[in-house]
Amino acid sequence: MINVDKILVEMTLKEKIAQMYLQYYQGYDDLPENLKELNRKNLLGGVIFFSGNNVRDIDQLHNMTKKIQSYAKENKYNLPFLLTIDQEGGQLTAIFNGTTIFPGNMSMGFANDENLAYLQGKHVGKELKYAGINICYAPVLDVDYDVKDGVPVVDNRRFSTEPQVVADMGSSFIKGLEDEGILACGKHFPGMRITKVDTHFQVDRSPYDKERLENVEILPFRKAIEKGVSCIMTHHGIFEALDHEYPASLSKKILTYLREDLGFQGLIVSDDLIMKAVLNEYGEKESIKLAINAGIDLIISTCASEWFVDYVYDCVINGEIEQSKIEESVKRILEYKKKANVGEIPDKKEYDSNYGKELSAKIAAKGLILYKGNQEELPIRIDKEDKIGIILGNPARLVMSDATNLYDISLKDLIKKKGYHSNLKEAIMPWHPTDEEIISLADVGIISDVLIFTTVNAYRFDRQIEVLKEFRKFCPTKKVISIATRSPMDAKILAEYSDYVIITGGLTPSILEGVSNAIFGKEKFEYNKAKEFFCR
Repeated sequence: MINVDKILVEMTLKEKIAQMYLQYYQGYDDLPENLKELNRKNLLGGVIFFSGNNVRDIDQLHNMTKKIQSYAKENKYNLPFLLTIDQEGGQLTAIFNGTTIFPGNMSMGFANDENLAYLQGKHVGKELKYAGINICYAPVLDVDYDVKDGVPVVDNRRFSTEPQVVADMGSSFIKGLEDEGILACGKHFPGMRITKVDTHFQVDRSPYDKERLENVEILPFRKAIEKGVSCIMTHHGIFEALDHEYPASLSKKILTYLREDLGFQGLIVSDDLIMKAVLNEYGEKESIKLAINAGIDLIISTCASEWFVDYVYDCVINGEIEQSKIEESVKRILEYKKKANVGEIPDKKEYDSNYGKELSAKIAAKGLILYKGNQEELPIRIDKEDKIGIILGNPARLVMSDATNLYDISLKDLIKKKGYHSNLKEAIMPWHPTDEEIISLADVGIISDVLIFTTVNAYRFDRQIEVLKEFRKFCPTKKVISIATRSPMDAKILAEYSDYVIITGGLTPSILEGVSNAIFGKEKFEYNKAKEFFCR
């Protein structure tokens, strides 16, 4: 058991500073020697894992985290380490092999079921507990709210355009995680906008007034805080109504608002400070100094490495960083290490993988939207000899936040496996098909009796629609079932050329299974208030 008060009295300033930094390394089996040496000097507090750099599967991660926590006995205080990762579900599922691949937040938002959100959080918590993870950087509490040409610009990492749906789904997921002893981390405070400005590359400025922020962007965070979320991650955007100068991750005004106005007493985590929104303006060292003075407890800066402690120490000695900020943060960190029983990793799995798959399928099915078409005409009737053509929008990683590559996903294989039909032809459609590819892909539909056509953000990559147009030149009456697999904004474009349009909110195996069941089986589309905008 961690004796927080005793350790705080004995710790040196450098040892305290080290607790605030989440180290990063590349490796799948063990800590590198430099981090082991830092631990022996009492200078290792925690680690952030990334899918491509640290994770092959859940058993590999379990074995590595067990080994990492065994080194706690080599530091003076026997202090275990905070081990952290992104496990949101959908396209950002860092532990991909051996875990349940849930449909993703947008699909859950369409389902709008607090109990399912809680059960997902609880199941993910059981998986993460076995994996040795203490902080899960989830859920995303940002609201899909920005508008382009009168239409919300949406992202499937987010639950909804409705702040209350985001609040309800996020808080339920949080409770499920924390009931299993995993510290949930709501992000990205005070609410990341969806714009063409990606903070991986440049800073975004939010022009909204304080009333709007509190009624929309901040509302889900307020509920999460009321429900006891342990961690909150900050956004690198500038929110002019709260602080017109500094991005939230570096803003004392915004983090004071989070503490005093919203009453948050947990851990505040920075998003990665090497993102260019921060790095280009402040540099890697100045941003760390500003973040700590603003009130960040846990620093993610994947370039900092071993110089972090000495740099922050010198800033404290020189009066550039308030030592009180270090003291407050480290006390919180140690208290949360104690709360989460950090270092205790079960030897055996305490979850049922089959149950996880069933739960994922239930969420995916409830999250489907029939945008166009008569449900009474489903399942479709097709003769055994008829050919189904499938044009599958490239399911691979699309943006920086995608951690999951779904290159091997196949709607054809799934339909065959379910026994729905066997005469199928499938082709992968690039996001930007060339003129030659458009002709070739259209031919898949031309030689088929029924066409299933899926898109990936065709509202942006509009040459995907040219395939459908080319097909319709030759086959104006053949049945077309179109599926907007990534963005609901594709649905309106697809409707002109399709007999049916289905919105999924994501692209995972369980979602494709749900779509197959709805087209060929007995699955029915359910309607609820969270789907209303997209059902119009």
